Amino acid sequence: METNIKLYKSCKDLPIRRFDEVYKTKDFRYLCLDYDGYNDVEAPIEAEDRWKEIFDEWVSLCDDNTITYYYQLILEVTYLETRFHVSKEMLWQIHTRYPQSMSEDTLDKYIAVLKLYKYKYNKNNDSLDEVNRLMKQREASKNKLSIKRSELQEMQKKNEGEAPKTLEAQAIILEHITGIKTDLDKDSVLKWIETGKLATSINEQRRRNGK
Repeated sequence: METNIKLYKSCKDLPIRRFDEVYKTKDFRYLCLDYDGYNDVEAPIEAEDRWKEIFDEWVSLCDDNTITYYYQLILEVTYLETRFHVSKEMLWQIHTRYPQSMSEDTLDKYIAVLKLYKYKYNKNNDSLDEVNRLMKQREASKNKLSIKRSELQEMQKKNEGEAPKTLEAQAIILEHITGIKTDLDKDSVLKWIETGKLATSINEQRRRNGK
């Protein structure tokens, strides 16, 4: 197993090609400096947290409130869905196994997971009462999840008319507008974003000038 694996730190040093690969595939190996897409590298556990930091930085650098809210909404829906399904499994396991075939240590671990998702299980109360109480709380969360899902679906529908472009296609468009050569394997995410902003500025200026 690989040890002491170095990760890219931010949008300033992460190449846009690697960002695109992680974004599309969630393959965190592309955050490893030594990974070339073929060699045997295992991403360290902290790679996922690093990706979240880089992704948050990307959203901030885009400087677009609509984009920012869109991705915040995706994360919120993902969290609410995970919370909904994990809590059901945890509570079902407690209900069917405790205390007959579930140790106190295991119960404590389940309680810790539930707490992460804002479900507070009180061991001092009757187990069945606690499971029923939290199941009712879980059912009540359905409404919020449904609202956020609908909101996300509406935003996604608005973008359906825009065909997704490959990274290469986007690079050609940026080069054509700005005259700046791009190297997808070397150019940082930050340079890519700034080039995109420049292209937008040039297009707006051309529209104002009637060109």
